[in-house]
Amino acid sequence: MTVWDNIYKDYQKGGEAWATIKEGLIPSFVSFVESNEFNLKRALDIGCGTGKYLVYLKSLGFEVTGIDSSETSIEMTKKLVGEEVSLSCDNMFDFDILKNKYDFIFSISTIHHGRKEQVVDLINRIYDSLSERGKVFITLPDIETSNQWDTFKDHEEIAPGTYVPTIGPEKGLAHSFFAKNEVENIFSRFKDVNIERDEIGRWIIIGEK
Repeated sequence: MTVWDNIYKDYQKGGEAWATIKEGLIPSFVSFVESNEFNLKRALDIGCGTGKYLVYLKSLGFEVTGIDSSETSIEMTKKLVGEEVSLSCDNMFDFDILKNKYDFIFSISTIHHGRKEQVVDLINRIYDSLSERGKVFITLPDIETSNQWDTFKDHEEIAPGTYVPTIGPEKGLAHSFFAKNEVENIFSRFKDVNIERDEIGRWIIIGEK
C-alpha cells in the first residue's frame, strides 16, 4: 500500500482532504485547454487522483487515460468517469507509456514524488510519448517553497533538493523541489516552453513537442 493510498483511504472514511484532494481544477489548466487545439484529443493524466481532470476532459470529447499509484484513487476515478475509461494502478516511474500516443499529457502535483533523476527520466519519456505538436501541462514545486510547507518542518534531505518528511500524511515519501533553471534544463527538448510560478509555489510548465 502506497503513502497516497493511505491518504485516500483515510479521506473516504471522513479524514482530511489532503493537498490536491481539496483543490478544484487549476484555472490556468482550464484556460490552457480552452485556448489550444488538440488534433487527436487523447489525454494522459499522470497521478489522476480522484479523476476530476479526466471528467473535465472527457466532457470536452477527449479520450482519456489515467494512472495513479493508489488503488483507492483508481476506484474513486472509475466511479466518476466510468468503467470504459482506461485506468491503471502503476508506479509512474515504471509505467510503460506508448510512444507517439497522446497529444496531451499532464500531471498536477505528482511527478515530484521521487528522486530528481527519476523525474528527469519520466519527463523524457513523456516527450517521446507525445504525438507531433503534442502538448504538456506539468507542475513541479519551487525549491524556495520547501521551507514553507508544514510537513517539511521535520524532514531528511536524501539528495540535493530532495527531501523526505518525517511527520505528516506523506511521511517517508520523497519530494523533489526545483529551481527555475533546473526546470528550464529538464524541458529543453520541448518547444514554446512557458514556466510560471503560481500562488502556492508550483512551477506550471507548458510546452509542445
